[in-house]
Amino acid sequence: MVLHRHCERLQGAKQSRLLEIASVAPLPRKDTLFHAFAIVLLLGALSGCADWVQVEGPYRMDSQGYEASLPAGWRRATTVSDSLLLTRDGVSLQYMRIERVAVGDELTHTKKKFAKRMSPQDVAEVELEEVRSDQGMRNVELLENAPLQVAGFPGFKLVYTFKIEGGPRLKRVHYGLLVRDWVYRVQYQAAAKYYFDKDLSTFERVRESFRLL
Repeated sequence: MVLHRHCERLQGAKQSRLLEIASVAPLPRKDTLFHAFAIVLLLGALSGCADWVQVEGPYRMDSQGYEASLPAGWRRATTVSDSLLLTRDGVSLQYMRIERVAVGDELTHTKKKFAKRMSPQDVAEVELEEVRSDQGMRNVELLENAPLQVAGFPGFKLVYTFKIEGGPRLKRVHYGLLVRDWVYRVQYQAAAKYYFDKDLSTFERVRESFRLL
């Protein structure tokens, strides 16, 4: 699927290809809202308009308290206000997402909450429980769980694969950190075959550029 900036008309896209957007993999949090966003995107695309803009270079999200350098050739969703969502070929194939979760907020699936002074590994374990409790994510296989500096703060790195009904096996790398009142997530997800390795180095450059304001 070709996504054009500033709501330009899709060129040569077929409805069957657009429907693929609606089958995006669920996210650890706010997955219902994310699916609703995908449906809105689908309807907009079918009417000849998609809410994406091309990106390249430094980008600040003052409302969310972070900045990062975004890769050329990717597009940012303008209908998502509480996180940064990027894709190049469509969110069902690959996306990058940066978001934050307030300490004390109840998580969607486990109903657990992050707490101040949690260690990075304790935060990682809560995140993993949230993923494994999501009924839409099947056969979750953890490949890596390691401490790592993220944006200059103690954090962690998770890598895992999973299946969704009727879709390919997906792979996600999830960096996280807890700073003050927020848990930040810097994630990249793609089809495990071909797409994940293809764009991993691009994501890592974005992750390395991620900074808190």
